[in-house]
Formats: sequence, C-alpha cells, structure tokens
Amino acid sequence: MMKMKLNFEELPQATAFLLEKVEELTISINEMKQLLKRQTAAKEEMIGINEACEILSLAKPTVYAFVQANKIPYYQPGKMLKFKRTELMEWMEKSRKKPIDKESLYKEIQKGVKHKPKSGWEEF
Repeated sequence: MMKMKLNFEELPQATAFLLEKVEELTISINEMKQLLKRQTAAKEEMIGINEACEILSLAKPTVYAFVQANKIPYYQPGKMLKFKRTELMEWMEKSRKKPIDKESLYKEIQKGVKHKPKSGWEEF
C-alpha cells in the first residue's frame, strides 16, 4: 500500500490502512512510556552505603562523617543508611567549587600579608 497516487475508489482502504498504522504507533508509544516509567522508578530506588561510596568516589568513613554532619542527603529507616542516587548526584553538582580568578586570589593573599608587597606583586 505504498502507492503515491490514489484514486477515489482506493481512499477507504488507504484510510483504514492509515488508521491501523496510527493505532500500532499509539500502542508502541504507550509501551515505551511504561518502559521509561519503570526505568525511572528503578533509578529512584534506594541504594546502600557501598553504592553511595562508588557514586561519590569517597571512602566509607568519609561518607559516614558526612552523614553525621548532615552534609549529604540520606535516609535511615532503622539502622541501615539509605540514599537516593539522584539526590547524591544533585548534591555533588551543588557542592562544586567555582574557580578563583587572579584578582580575588591576590586580594586573599593581601589579607594575610602584614607588610607592603614588593614592586612585582601589584601587576595582575
């Protein structure tokens, strides 16, 4: 049914063919939506301390120290620590340090200096 020119008598069959294809595409899209929902839900599952250490690239004692200081998002149902992968990734993004430019670095150095700098230091 891949003819480009249709005559009047073939229109009902072409319409039926198109409706059938639209129905198939709708079913495929709905299946993909369900699969995507399941995958997203699987990513939101709680993970343990070992996986959190891998995601953060930190040692266990460091992660425990961050939990104790409430520096990272965590859940503690009972005695076990649990984390959400997405929350850990967001925390890592938020805690990213900004680069320091030369002028602000110079000002920070000047705060700690008690004597006047030599002539070469002023030119930044």
